[in-house]
Amino acid sequence: MNLVSRCFSRMTVYEMNERANKEIAEPYIKSEEGYWHSLRKYLREYAEVTGLQGFRYVAEKRSTAEKIIWSLALIFSLGGCMYMISEILNKYENSPVVVSFATEDTPLYKIPFPAVTICPEAKYDTRVFNYSDIFYRVKDGKSVSKTNLTMFQRLSVLCEVKYPTEFENNTLDNEVFETIDKTKIEPRDMFMLCSYINETNGLGCESLFKPVFIDGGLCYSFNNLGRDDIFNDHVYNYAKYYEVPHKMADYFNVETGYKENIGIDAYPRRTLKPGPKNGMTILLKFDDKWHDPTCNIFFKGFRVLIHSPWEVPLFGQYYISVPTNKYLSAVVEGEYVRSSENLSKIKAKKRRCYMRDEYSLKYFKIYTQSNCFLECRTNYTLKQCGCVQYFMPRENTTAICGRPLHECTQQAESAFIKEQLEANLKGYDFCDCLPACSNLKFRVETSQDTFHVKEFWNAIGGADRYLEGWSWSLMHIYFKDEQIRTLERNELYGTSDLISNLGGLLGLFTGFSLLSIIEILYFCSLRIFCNKKIYGSWSGP
Repeated sequence: MNLVSRCFSRMTVYEMNERANKEIAEPYIKSEEGYWHSLRKYLREYAEVTGLQGFRYVAEKRSTAEKIIWSLALIFSLGGCMYMISEILNKYENSPVVVSFATEDTPLYKIPFPAVTICPEAKYDTRVFNYSDIFYRVKDGKSVSKTNLTMFQRLSVLCEVKYPTEFENNTLDNEVFETIDKTKIEPRDMFMLCSYINETNGLGCESLFKPVFIDGGLCYSFNNLGRDDIFNDHVYNYAKYYEVPHKMADYFNVETGYKENIGIDAYPRRTLKPGPKNGMTILLKFDDKWHDPTCNIFFKGFRVLIHSPWEVPLFGQYYISVPTNKYLSAVVEGEYVRSSENLSKIKAKKRRCYMRDEYSLKYFKIYTQSNCFLECRTNYTLKQCGCVQYFMPRENTTAICGRPLHECTQQAESAFIKEQLEANLKGYDFCDCLPACSNLKFRVETSQDTFHVKEFWNAIGGADRYLEGWSWSLMHIYFKDEQIRTLERNELYGTSDLISNLGGLLGLFTGFSLLSIIEILYFCSLRIFCNKKIYGSWSGP
């Protein structure tokens, strides 16, 4: 018979034998003292039977010294327990996610080969448009045709030299891209040889490298995603720039990787093995006449970016310089961060990262931190100057900042960086651009050596044809290892982990358990009720 049944059965006996029970209960009722006496008695009874450690020694009728010692022991034990619990709750609240090494690394064939973006230091082909001639004619106050002056104004957005005149228009329209395209250095003039996985497969450099607009001017990119995969539909893209013949959705997902049974010819392209023979070889040529100090005061050669295929490359982040008559080896190491599915139930602000489909960008279909920062910088520039720089994502009706607004765009960029820093120091995100929860990064180690051009062409023939007036650069880009380092984002404390940790601390410091809760509830409810019915007093006999 359970406790409730026994309690209520005694109630029935009490009602049937009122007189007998009254004789039993009267001494207790008569001897009942004040409320505080009853409370002390009831708490002493609980302390004598509870499983919580140390309470019975405080409640027993013992010497004062013993009670003080045990009271201090209980205070220190409870204090230590509460401190440890507060530390765990603080971690659970503020650092719910931990990034640790995965149990297995990721093989190369499960990740794409990095995108490679190459930009010549020369911004235009001097054979198509003589920029320096117009520059000095304008500087000397000589007459210039309207057509040449318009082209000069449009190309000025690519150059770094201060200009000797004021232009008529502060902003430009989409025709600036047409002018840059007409005067560009053609890929057939820049690329001599492109070999991927040690064979060209019948594809020339023009088939592998597609034109793109970035902050380094007009560049050529290999293995990048197309405009339909990177940009939203309302973003303006000129002609066939950022256009590739493959759709990522047919082969690859940023979160889950390549589709099963897709085969070797997938896009983005991938490699199976490390080493130079399983990477990319590029032989670049630079016409010495391309260099124009009135536009670019730096060196001859190329700038190279190695990045993930779904990111818009920017020189403002990093780049590799490839001087002329040099051989450059770029050894790539990948780092893949993946996330467990249970992270989605944690708020983004707590886990400090965004799932791909969790945060929508205005201009980009795929969320990455760098894409988010570029969008934030674009919006800031538009707000400050009323226009955006030519390489920034924009709608068709958004104006492009011309050379007269160069100072405004530079001040906007400096102010943007400053506001970001101030926001970080104050503990909030100016752009709200958290890292992506799943991300692929590439680290590059480079080494250079002299490229003995004459000996090279003498060995394969054509020295007379290719040496005069040309400078050459040779690049190898390849993976270093069979696998890439893999990290995992996981919950630091799930619900079960939190309960286990809290229960372990309570048990360690006090002997507390789940039954202790039931015991406390029993002493605070049912036992009082039954005592009242059985003994006529809530505190018992």
